[in-house]
Amino acid sequence: MSSPLASLSKTRKVPLPSEPVNPGRRGIRIYGDVPASHDSELMAFMTRKLWDLEQQVKAQTDEILSKDQKIAALEDLVQTLRPHPAEATLQRQEELGTMCMQLQRQVREMERFLSDYGLQWVGEPMDQEDSESKTVSEHGERDWMTAKKFWKPGDSLAPPEVDFDRLLASLQDLSELVVEGDTQVTPVPGGARLRTLEPIPLKLYRNGIMMFDGPFQPFYDPSTQRCLRDILDGFFPLELQRLYPNGVPFKVSDLRNQVYLEDGLDPFPGEGRVVGRQRMHKALDRVEEHPGSRMTAEKFLNRLPKFVIRQDEVIDIRGPIRDTLQNCCPLPARIQEIVVETPTLAAERERSQESPNTPAPPLSMLRIKSENGEQAFLLMMQPDNTIGDVRALLAQARVMDASAFEIFSTFPPTLYQDDTLTLQAAGLVPKAALLLRARRAPKSSLKFSPGPCPGPGPSPCPGPSPSPQ
Repeated sequence: MSSPLASLSKTRKVPLPSEPVNPGRRGIRIYGDVPASHDSELMAFMTRKLWDLEQQVKAQTDEILSKDQKIAALEDLVQTLRPHPAEATLQRQEELGTMCMQLQRQVREMERFLSDYGLQWVGEPMDQEDSESKTVSEHGERDWMTAKKFWKPGDSLAPPEVDFDRLLASLQDLSELVVEGDTQVTPVPGGARLRTLEPIPLKLYRNGIMMFDGPFQPFYDPSTQRCLRDILDGFFPLELQRLYPNGVPFKVSDLRNQVYLEDGLDPFPGEGRVVGRQRMHKALDRVEEHPGSRMTAEKFLNRLPKFVIRQDEVIDIRGPIRDTLQNCCPLPARIQEIVVETPTLAAERERSQESPNTPAPPLSMLRIKSENGEQAFLLMMQPDNTIGDVRALLAQARVMDASAFEIFSTFPPTLYQDDTLTLQAAGLVPKAALLLRARRAPKSSLKFSPGPCPGPGPSPCPGPSPSPQ
């Protein structure tokens, strides 16, 4: 190693001279050869640029202040128009309370209306309604099978499947029950005559049947299904019993391999399409719309034969069936309608005879049912007639005192006691259905005497006596 003293003998290099530097400001070079004119132009450019920027900043500041003022004004307006949350909640509660009271009043009125006719609202279980509301098909629609809240007979019928061999055998058996060459009494104008029974032509197609010369009855029709059911059960069809009460033979044409064209058109060869996603129901699905499903007991009895002769014995048909219907469901009594002769009716009759083309004036048609419901009084009145006029006409038609009965309506339940009230003011124009009942004595006006009554039992005295003052 070399000693420290040896390094002193080495030659040291002197650094090169650098450019002059301003001793007061480190790092700033001094260029002595820059002209003064260049500095003045630079200062003027920078001054102009700075002034432009100041003007732009001032304009933007003014615009920002203006927008802030508009925003503040709009916020004040929003605060003014926005209701207080507590006030909005209170108002909503009042609206819901009013709506709830209105709905409850309507429910009570409907329940009273049903009770007047001996009915009661049953409704449906809540779980069933919830399950039905959640039944949604893959297309976002409610399933038509589970969405129906009430059962319809037409929706429970299966597609018709006809056993042709069994049907032909049943027709053959029914034809053999009728004696060949048998005669039947046929009513004619002025009397009756005997007629030899001729077989009924019946054509059996793949899709339906045809009796006589038509019309064609398809298998999906409810009336055709009832006819086939009667034949398969061993009975003559009900629709033939009116013409042939003792039966009739059939002449069957077996055309089960042929399809009857109902409209005389060839069937569409391609695949059917339905516009939209609506479900199409055939006539089979609407049995309840058939007139036969709404048949009354009287119509049903009138369609049956009165008597049937079997083996020299007269058999009553309607009597036992009427008794059975009376036991299970009593037949409604026939209501006697009485037209009350009123001055308005006489004037209207005279007007229609003298000038039938003139328009009829506004009238009030009243249908008033008696206390027992067996009579209905029809009155034609003027809108300005009063309840007292109606009461007087009813008393005259019934030959009784006008104060012995009261006039009221069931829906809405109203008792018409003011005899000066006009029909227009009472809301009985243009027509109304009213009821009568015996006048009820006020509870506070009469009191029974506490004295004993002659005779056995705790029954009160027959006549009321005023209470002692």
